[in-house]
Amino acid sequence: MIREPLYQWQLEAHPVEIELFRSRPVRRLKFLHHFGASALFSPLTHSRFEHTVGVWSLMAHFCPEEPLLRIAAILHDIGHLPFSHAVERTLGYNHHRHTEQLIGQGIIADILIKHGISPRAIVELLKQETPLTNPTTILGFDHLDSFLRDTYYAGKQTMPPSELIKGLSMQGPYITADEASAIALVDAIVEDHRMFLNPQFLAMDALLAKAAAHHCESNPGMRDRIPTLMDHELIQELLQSNNDVARETIHVLMYEPHRIQVTQEPVPGSIEVKIGKVYKKQPLIGDKLASEASFQVAVKLAELDSMAATYFFTI
Repeated sequence: MIREPLYQWQLEAHPVEIELFRSRPVRRLKFLHHFGASALFSPLTHSRFEHTVGVWSLMAHFCPEEPLLRIAAILHDIGHLPFSHAVERTLGYNHHRHTEQLIGQGIIADILIKHGISPRAIVELLKQETPLTNPTTILGFDHLDSFLRDTYYAGKQTMPPSELIKGLSMQGPYITADEASAIALVDAIVEDHRMFLNPQFLAMDALLAKAAAHHCESNPGMRDRIPTLMDHELIQELLQSNNDVARETIHVLMYEPHRIQVTQEPVPGSIEVKIGKVYKKQPLIGDKLASEASFQVAVKLAELDSMAATYFFTI
């Protein structure tokens, strides 16, 4: 039995799920901060593992008879790099491809095959439109847990997650909500964006990526090692780096984040970050998108359109 404190429920795991939760690639997620490098200076220190348990529990609760989707929920994030998305783009990685590789070979594949499950079937499921995630504006369980978990730990929610989910149900592969729950959920979505698009939070990720890139330039072979590291291992690598920029930057992130300068105009040596993408996700209300069925939802979601911005960061 696995208890999920955010949603206040307890669910029974299948034998294959127990083995996957105990495997090294999944356990590693316990040591990756879900909120990236901003965890170094903010109270948002929950892990990718906690998020994974949350996503699995949502799938097990709402789709109990979908064993492959339950497994996909456990494995969907195992390819993340240290500090989640912080260094991925700068170093040219794609965590989705890395996830597919980890599922297709090694200990994860061995566990799946032992239980008569095709690793390829799980990989293909992660690419499809399912209750776990989809490319449309309709919310999936992956984003649902992120939005609720982030805002819960930040103390920024209008309805406790354990109450909000009582207003959710499934309509085919889609999450549907009553209007009150949809309004509270969209409020969480917008508030989460306000946090992770905060320039101070963005600066932490951008500067960590800069430190990692400089360290890799000075240490051939490091680029291939990074995907296997945990957050604390990357920190130690950077603190002991033979590259001065990497060492100074991680020192500032850990001990002197007040030195980080944020401007809206370029200055010498600054890092430019453009906000161009927001996750404008929403549930259904009945058979309509929530923004089409509720004026309050539409007004709240429209706030995301004003969050595009460009920032420059220096130390």
